[in-house]
Amino acid sequence: MPPHVETAAAAAAAIAAGELSPVDLAERMLATIETTEPHLHAYATVTADEARAQAAGLADELARGLRRGPLHGIPVGIKDLIDTAGVRTGYGSPRFTGHVPARDASAVTRLRDAGVVVLGKHTTHELAWGGRTDSAFFGPTHNPYRRGRIPGGSSGGSAASVVAGSSLGALGSDTAGSVRIPAALSGCVGFKPSRGRVPLDGVLPLAPSLDHLGVLARTVDDAALLMTGIAAPAPADPPAVLRVGWLGGWYDAVLAPEVREALAVTRARIEDHGVRVEDVVIPGEELMPQAVLARILGEAGAFHRSAFERDPAGFGPDIAELMRMAPPGDEEVERHEAAVRRLVAALHRALASYDVLAGATVPVTAPAIGAMTLTVDGREWPVELVLTRLTSPFNAAGLPAVSVPVALAGGLPVGLQLAGAAMRDDVVLDAARLVERLTPPLPRPPIHEGGTR
Repeated sequence: MPPHVETAAAAAAAIAAGELSPVDLAERMLATIETTEPHLHAYATVTADEARAQAAGLADELARGLRRGPLHGIPVGIKDLIDTAGVRTGYGSPRFTGHVPARDASAVTRLRDAGVVVLGKHTTHELAWGGRTDSAFFGPTHNPYRRGRIPGGSSGGSAASVVAGSSLGALGSDTAGSVRIPAALSGCVGFKPSRGRVPLDGVLPLAPSLDHLGVLARTVDDAALLMTGIAAPAPADPPAVLRVGWLGGWYDAVLAPEVREALAVTRARIEDHGVRVEDVVIPGEELMPQAVLARILGEAGAFHRSAFERDPAGFGPDIAELMRMAPPGDEEVERHEAAVRRLVAALHRALASYDVLAGATVPVTAPAIGAMTLTVDGREWPVELVLTRLTSPFNAAGLPAVSVPVALAGGLPVGLQLAGAAMRDDVVLDAARLVERLTPPLPRPPIHEGGTR
């Protein structure tokens, strides 16, 4: 009987050893999709027939002694923001329900060439412009650990699917944290590489100055494996001794108590292993993260303006509200951009002394579906400001960053974010492997008939 595998790395090893067929693996994934989708809604489109055909072709190649590499036969999902030739790509928007691209995005082409099997398109927040993945048109995607909670976003379907086991990896996008936020809230690994490592053509833009592509996966090794399919290797320069700066100050100010407690336990594990961890205080920036979201408003608003003026009813209520906001004036833009520059400069200064910076990925655990504000530290905040507060600066700086699951708090996942200097992606992933090795794995979510808990 073919072995049961739960990670892409284990599947790759089993396929390479001839113990597992791409066809059997694809069928397992499709069966899991059928079981979990009524409770999660992680897929916008499932391409079962195409996946079976791809898997059969890849199995035939193996029979002829041809193996494309470690991703040969690995089943993945593609965020519904990223073009796939001949497969509906709706960008999470009712305006694009009939959109079928003629060409793959470059990153998808690279994955196909590496031998992946594409299972379908994962759900996204409308136009990727939000962190919740709770579409007013198509219904919400649920957190795999608790029905009625968001999975995060905008790559929410990708995270939910990976955690549920209905894909062994996913290609997502990240503009203000859209890979790392759902990874943290749903309980998987989310990696955003250095800016420029993965091409963005064939991806609907949100804010081009901030947009990145990244991967979501079960483990750090799986994330690294997926990266081999979409990007050339980053220069390897491993430190002799890992230096970790623990982000405090502005980064620590709004953590929910249960998140702070989980991270304190994680820090203690790292220190007990002999790693030197030092506090780094990042100066407060009252205009952050509003400043990054204001930039998104300017760039995304300009991109979608004409379509909104033609057909405002084609936009969901929260996106329509954003589109109706007056663009900031020149003075306000400069104040926001000055705040971004100061915070980015502070991160660069800290990374001159440390290999990675560590802290919470998201200040809270997964909010309820429909929540538009959150009360944190006695103050009410718009939910997107809370979700993106700790992730968006690394988009502005173009730095590699990863979220690793480290605990359940009240039954919901907590993620640790690690970030490094530009093009030191492998250093960030190595640090994440260490954290993963020192952290007990999260229990599998209770997805069953009747939904998650």
